[in-house]
Amino acid sequence: MLISELLGFIEGFAPLSLALDWDNVGLLAGDPQGSFTRALITLDVTPNAVAKALKTGCDLILSHHPLIFKPINRINDPLLLKILENRISVICLHTNLDVAPQGVNHALAEALGLEITSRLTSEQGGKWYRLSVFVPADHSGKLSEAVFQAGGGRIGNYVSCSTRRQVSGTFQPLPGARPFLENHDSAGLTTVDEVELEFMVDEAKLRSVLASIRAVHPYEMPLLYYFPVAEGNPAYGLGLVGKFPSPLSLEDICKLVSQKLGCPHPRLWTAGLALETKIERIAVCGGAGGSVLKNAARVADLVITGDVNYHALLESSLPIIDAGHFYTEYPVLEYLKCQLASLGAECVVLPREEHEFRQNYLDSGY
Repeated sequence: MLISELLGFIEGFAPLSLALDWDNVGLLAGDPQGSFTRALITLDVTPNAVAKALKTGCDLILSHHPLIFKPINRINDPLLLKILENRISVICLHTNLDVAPQGVNHALAEALGLEITSRLTSEQGGKWYRLSVFVPADHSGKLSEAVFQAGGGRIGNYVSCSTRRQVSGTFQPLPGARPFLENHDSAGLTTVDEVELEFMVDEAKLRSVLASIRAVHPYEMPLLYYFPVAEGNPAYGLGLVGKFPSPLSLEDICKLVSQKLGCPHPRLWTAGLALETKIERIAVCGGAGGSVLKNAARVADLVITGDVNYHALLESSLPIIDAGHFYTEYPVLEYLKCQLASLGAECVVLPREEHEFRQNYLDSGY
């Protein structure tokens, strides 16, 4: 399979444009026109991951955390050299997978058995565009369908969304023009009844939507315009809010997190609440979730995340279960495996126990 084909497939479930502006995602090593036979799926590109790839015949690594995060001015790192010498391609899906539907946080919520009720934040990297196009009324249905098929018109959990207005347009063709309609007055001015169609379009879909419009529009030069809006598409965002089938105590939720995520000793910040306190609304954010604590305090009774620092805990009026970066993100690997399997690609997931974190991080229990 071509790597370019896989990259195109990824755009369908975790568009690279959704990544936050400080991030580094996509194909970080390899030739986009090259091919691969089998992929290793891992949270990190580590020596163990590369060794596993070589042992299992994987010539592509699909990881969550970027192989290259900061600019480099020389290539002498043994890990990078080993990847290049063995012609292993590396694709990294980081914050684009964090904010995408069915991504990191959905996998975490599903692993915990939560029923998702809403997104926690609208934080995302991609732009959202408002697009308008003018077309004769009897062509509006065909054009709208082309936009929808290209991925335009999605707002949150709704698709095929559009706004339609009846308008009247005028034009006067210059020499060489080939107008679709021509019924001009004595001054050479043609007036036509049109429909203005308006759609919201994600940045990742904008190019294909524009191409689809131009392919089916009857005019020689379609009149259209588009511009980014300040608010992001509610289909994407960092973190989720959910609930269990029935409220559980703070203590029981902590035990459940340990069991479901395989986390031996999750840290619990009670915020002064008793362990038997019943919890209803739960916010989840895989990985380091310190940035969403203020959002969670407004909409949830508890947040489950990882890597919360000492001062953030002290300042939080909200109970926090810190299950760690590794344990809150590992569930997404199974989702990535299913995605690649649906494409017909062979893949291997790096087992938990073979990751350096599980092998070298010891909780003494003291």
